[in-house]
Amino acid sequence: MKNGIPTLAAAALAVFIAGTPASSAHADTRSPTIVVVNQSWEAHEAEGIRVLDWVAAHSPDRSPIGRNGRVTVEQVKKFTRTRRSSSETSAPPGGLPDKGSQGEEYNVENTLPDGTTQTWSYRWTEPSTGHGGRWEMVGYSYRKGDDPLNVR
Repeated sequence: MKNGIPTLAAAALAVFIAGTPASSAHADTRSPTIVVVNQSWEAHEAEGIRVLDWVAAHSPDRSPIGRNGRVTVEQVKKFTRTRRSSSETSAPPGGLPDKGSQGEEYNVENTLPDGTTQTWSYRWTEPSTGHGGRWEMVGYSYRKGDDPLNVR
């Protein structure tokens, strides 16, 4: 019976240790990490031109109406694994992502001098096969800047 108590105590200690920080740290690696990167350029700058050209190519029916304002890009990535695959490497906004990771978002805002604003939202979607994928426009808005209803 004396040998049973230390073994029981050791087993209880092992369960206690397994349920503390090492286990918690493991749980934390499974929770998503969200990275948001914002950057802005004047629309006539090289990077601003490239961003608006990217938008025009991905949304020909909602092309930028002007190229004399300010272009702001926001890229939102969600990482759910501790290791990032090569498809999850971060290209800076305006780096004009050819590829993305499932659920990644790419948002562009074009603000003209009169306050007119166009915004586009894209999300990377992959087919169930996991091969291929594309940037899908999931949102668009337009606000006329000199419209009296929009004056604050």
